[in-house]
Amino acid sequence: MFHDIRNNYDTKYIKRYNLKSFMNVQEFKNKLDYLNHKYEIISSSEIPNVKTNNSQFAILTFDDGLLDHYYVADILNDIGLLATFFIPTQAIRDRVIINSHKIQFLLASIDEKELVKRILNLTPKQISNKYLWEKYSVSQWKNNWWTSEMVFVTNFLRYQDKWDITNILFNNLITKDEVGFCDEFYLNETQLHEIALAGHEIGGHGFSSVPLTSAKDQENEIFQSLDYVKKFYKRDVIFSYPNGKYDNDTLRILSKYGCKYAYTNVKQYIDNDTSMLELPRYDAPLDIII
Repeated sequence: MFHDIRNNYDTKYIKRYNLKSFMNVQEFKNKLDYLNHKYEIISSSEIPNVKTNNSQFAILTFDDGLLDHYYVADILNDIGLLATFFIPTQAIRDRVIINSHKIQFLLASIDEKELVKRILNLTPKQISNKYLWEKYSVSQWKNNWWTSEMVFVTNFLRYQDKWDITNILFNNLITKDEVGFCDEFYLNETQLHEIALAGHEIGGHGFSSVPLTSAKDQENEIFQSLDYVKKFYKRDVIFSYPNGKYDNDTLRILSKYGCKYAYTNVKQYIDNDTSMLELPRYDAPLDIII
């Protein structure tokens, strides 16, 4: 599983691209070279053909429909490798920034403690700042490497932003030109067609790429995502769960719309008992050690 791949000197948001979860172009090439020598790289649709094979295989997947992936596809094309690219409908079609990305860029644009202060200043005064801090500054991940401020900002703005604080701060600190920002950060439809014509797979990553936790919203999120992908890729229906979140309703809805493969962010190997709608993935920047 890959996300952003770009040289951090090409951006003014160096703080974001210096995080462990991102990599520069040379780091990507090094890990790609490692994977290509250690494993046979296959596409998602080839999984059933090799599931019981004793050889070593790997699949390259790229989430979030990022402009970075247009250049990644060129690198893969040059060495004859195929990958699966997962796109969020709203970001590509409507040029609307994914909320989690807005949060990431806010964290990269201002001191973390100052950002927390600004968020708390925008919440209703009757809500205790101490209560909010204690509730949202605790990470749910065992191996968390984020600061408490990063955890608070992400948890609060992603799950508790009833007052549109994310957009207020993004407009003030980053830009009011959402379409222009998207043009510099996400793939466009022409680039996606090129990637698909080169033989790569295109899959869905939700409509707005929000975690699929609300039963009433899942049907729309999944339908719009998979329906839009057909514009670029008409073969196997493939999906990756935004933030790795899904439940039995998600599996049922994906099956209803003919989804053949879906990727989680659970870290383990694929074996004979692996469900094709619960394919595990390793986080390339953090889990592939070379």
